[in-house]
This record gives sequence, structure tokens and C-alpha cells, in this order.
Amino acid sequence: MQQADEATVSDHLTFTTWIAGIVSRWRLVTGLVVGAIVLAVAATFVIPPVYRSKASFVANSSGSSKLGALGAGSGLGGLLDKLGGGVTGDPSESPIFYVQLLASRELLTRLLETRFPNPRTANARDSATLISILRIRNDDPLRRVELAVKQMSEAISPGWDAKTNLVWFSVDAQWPDLSAQIANEVVGLVSSFNREIRVYGSKSKRAFLQMRRDSAQTALRDAEERQRFFYEQNRGFVAAPSLKFEEQRIRRDVDLASDLYINLDRQLEVARIDEINDAALITIVDTAVAPRKAQWPRYGVLLFSAAALGLLAGLAIAGSASILSDWRRRNPGTWAEIRSAVMKPRVGSGQAAPQPVPGSGMKPQPVVYMGPHTSSPSASAATRADESIGTAGRPLV
Repeated sequence: MQQADEATVSDHLTFTTWIAGIVSRWRLVTGLVVGAIVLAVAATFVIPPVYRSKASFVANSSGSSKLGALGAGSGLGGLLDKLGGGVTGDPSESPIFYVQLLASRELLTRLLETRFPNPRTANARDSATLISILRIRNDDPLRRVELAVKQMSEAISPGWDAKTNLVWFSVDAQWPDLSAQIANEVVGLVSSFNREIRVYGSKSKRAFLQMRRDSAQTALRDAEERQRFFYEQNRGFVAAPSLKFEEQRIRRDVDLASDLYINLDRQLEVARIDEINDAALITIVDTAVAPRKAQWPRYGVLLFSAAALGLLAGLAIAGSASILSDWRRRNPGTWAEIRSAVMKPRVGSGQAAPQPVPGSGMKPQPVVYMGPHTSSPSASAATRADESIGTAGRPLV
């Protein structure tokens, strides 16, 4: 009989026994599931809602980029263009450039300095800068802007399509109207960037050509004036070889000055047209509209996720407890040693034994150690005997 018991104790944990141990702890699993659901519901009251607005636009190519891409529409260059990595055209007009522009610090800083209707106040006419609405708390102004830029870069999620040059992005905000207003303002800032940066380059080119054209015009007028003066002073220059040579030189200077002036004048007209056409303005496809449904919280998804996480945690803890319980059953000696090492030994019932006072004749009380399991019958009997002797020795009141 003893051998059978020892064989039973030494058996390993089976899958059926483990499942039975988990089922026996169903209250633990149920409590964790309910606790996870309660925490998820409480999170909806603590974490503010999130509304998401979307907008999209097409990145138009400038006239010079279109002309430069005419000869590269086939072969390897055309294949790279289709894959979004073409080598022709201006790289700053590609969708990837606009995606990176949406996350740039310059654009986000301008966005934070823009004023929006303040949703934190009841008056619809009140406005504040976006960085004030976000309530970034920091005493250092530069650090405050840095934190706000980081928050907005996380709130804006861009995307692009290389084939259609379509760029889209979404903006997450605590209020639906503010989310749509931020998205539309971002599109406006991108368009302003094109006007300021690209048109500035065209203006610089036009101003240079204007200066050169004016200089060439002055040089042409001077050459024509010298030719007129020569003809007035030398009416019979045909008969004189030296005067004829001088007349040819003056006429050649006039022709060169005239050709230079005509070429610069044509380039100036082209630059004036390119100042408007080469702005590479964007075409808005979808303007942002205030969403009616919040991106967070989604109650159905939230409750299901919380219940699933609670169930997994409960099964993991219950399974671990079942394995530990089986190990304790099969290794009682090792478990007792671990408990003895972790738990401090107690004296009697938990109170320190009284110490004898010198000169009082009091004998020291015996110290009885109560082990981590049950005390031995002999120790209990000795303790009861000591207590009876001590009671008999005390006078009755």
C-alpha cells in the first residue's frame, strides 16, 4: 500500500490533471476577466476621445519637369518613374517629398502658431494658438515647442501613391471640429510653401533676366547711337577703305547687341510665364470634414479585447498555480525547506518569551519552536504542563 502511494506521488503532472486544476480555479479566472473589463471601462473616462479627419491632394508637376520627362518616358527611366523612383523631373515635386514635408519641423511649427477656434471655451468666437489648445506644460518655451512638434508629428499620419501622385494624411485630435480644421490648415500650409519657396526661385530668375535685359538694351542703344553718329559724320565712307572697315565693325557691334537683347527679352517673357506655371501648385482632392464617430473609444472592440486579455491572464495564472500545487504535492520536503527559509521562525504564539529579571528569582521560560506545519504532540504536551504549573503557582484573587 505504501509503495502504491509513493508511485502515485511520484507521477508527473498530466494534461487532464492540469486542466482540472484550472477549472477548479474558475473563480480566479472569472475575477480577472471582470477586472479587465472594469479597467477598460474606467479607461474610457480617463483617456480623452480621439477623432480622426482625412484629407488628400495631388502633387502637380511644373512645366519644366514635364518637358524634362518627355524623353524619359520609356526604358529604365520610365520604369523607375512608375515605381516612384524616377530620375527625371524635380525631386521636390514627388509625393515622397510632400510626405516628408508634412512631418517637417518648419511646417509643424507654423501649424502650432496658427490660431484656431478654442474648443475648451463655451464662446465659439474665442480663438487660441494650437500650442495653447494642446496645453503643453513646460517652463522652457523651446522645450514646449519641441514637445508640441513631437505630439503633432504623431497625430499626423501621411501616405502616398507613386502612380497617381496622390498624397493623403489623417489628423487625430480630441475634438472633431479641431481635427478637420487642422487637416485643412495643413493643406493650406503646403500650398503656401509652394508659393513662397518655388515662386521665390522663379522670381529670382525673372529678376536676374530683367537686369540682364535692361543692361543689353542699354548696350544696344549705345551701339546704335555710335552707328548713327558715324553715318552722320561720314556720308562718303564707301570710297574710303578705312571708313568702310570702321562702319563694318560698328554694324557688327550693333548686330551682336541686338541679338543679345532679343534673346534676353525672350527668356524674360518665358520666366514671367514660368513664375505662374512652375509654381507646382497642389490640387485638393478631398477636404477634411469633422467626423461624427470617434476613433477612440470603440466600445465593442475595447470590451472584447479586455475580456480576451483578462481570460488569457486568468488561464495563465490558474495554470501556473495548478503546476505549483502539483509540484508541492510531489516535493513536500523541498517545499518545507523553502518555506522555512522564507518565513521567519516564531516563538510560542508569536510573542517573545519573558526574560528573567536579576534578583527576582524568576526562572527563564522554555522556548518552544512552532514549525511551519503542525507542532509535535510532545511539544504541545510540554507547553500545556508548563502552563498548568504556572497557573497553580499563582494566588487566586
